[in-house]
Amino acid sequence: MATRKLLAYAAIYFLWGGSFLAIRQVVAVSPPFFAASVRFLIAGGILYAYSRWQGMPHPDKRQWINTAVLGLVMFAVDYGCLFWGEKEVPSGLAAVIAATIPVWVLLAEWLVSGSQRPSAKALLGVALGISGVILLTLPSGLHSSGFTRSALVLLCGALFWAGGTIASRRLSLPRQLSMSAGLQMLWGAGFLFLLSAATGELGLLPSLYHRWNWHIALAMAYLILPASIIAFSAYVWLIARDPATRVASYAYVNPLVALLLGALLAQERPTPLQYAGAALVLAGVAATLAGRRVERRVERREPAEKVA
Repeated sequence: MATRKLLAYAAIYFLWGGSFLAIRQVVAVSPPFFAASVRFLIAGGILYAYSRWQGMPHPDKRQWINTAVLGLVMFAVDYGCLFWGEKEVPSGLAAVIAATIPVWVLLAEWLVSGSQRPSAKALLGVALGISGVILLTLPSGLHSSGFTRSALVLLCGALFWAGGTIASRRLSLPRQLSMSAGLQMLWGAGFLFLLSAATGELGLLPSLYHRWNWHIALAMAYLILPASIIAFSAYVWLIARDPATRVASYAYVNPLVALLLGALLAQERPTPLQYAGAALVLAGVAATLAGRRVERRVERREPAEKVA
């Protein structure tokens, strides 16, 4: 069991961390919405086929609708923003912005959903995370207004994912996570394909075909199998066996992996100010998750308040 847990954590830490560089390589030569659509069409199809092969029942009508809504919000919008934004933003910094999701989830639960006031440590994490994002979105490092615009688009995607995360808790979804995720990916792929067609990307494909090589094909294969199928399966397995806050530690490990891979393999060189922003974001995410852990411990010690 210990060895399996170690391998599962390695999967969500390193395979997901490496996906940001793979996306950066793919969108360098491919239309972003079309590339994201291909990724989730194949990955979602594999998960759905596996679920059916295991004898999992078809979703009911409400579950079909709910998976479509989440596919739009969490896969089409969030990953559409991620693939589009990485045309300008280095993969390491994109991973840092994506890592802010726990911060936005905490804020939404408190301000929108009416949950109890977060702990002081969690609020400190929110403040640090927001400060870090502000530093990251400044254009001074890359001397490009396009960088700031793309960074804000990435942030928009993270906000949509956080909103979808909260909404998913209230929606009726297939009990089997592989079925639920597979359907969400397939719906997301469909919406991304429509977006690709609407933005004229499909007309560009013939002229871009010659730019594909085995490096790009390998990057796409990585996004489909290790980053989507293997890492997701490891995540589901861990969620069933370890505290959610421990599993959520991938949120501040992934950016470290992405920053390191970007520097070593893609010669990405963030400015000192951007490194400072990244450090603030990671500290904020760590404090946010630690603060949430404290809150849950208090809830377990005071079940009467939880019921009330």
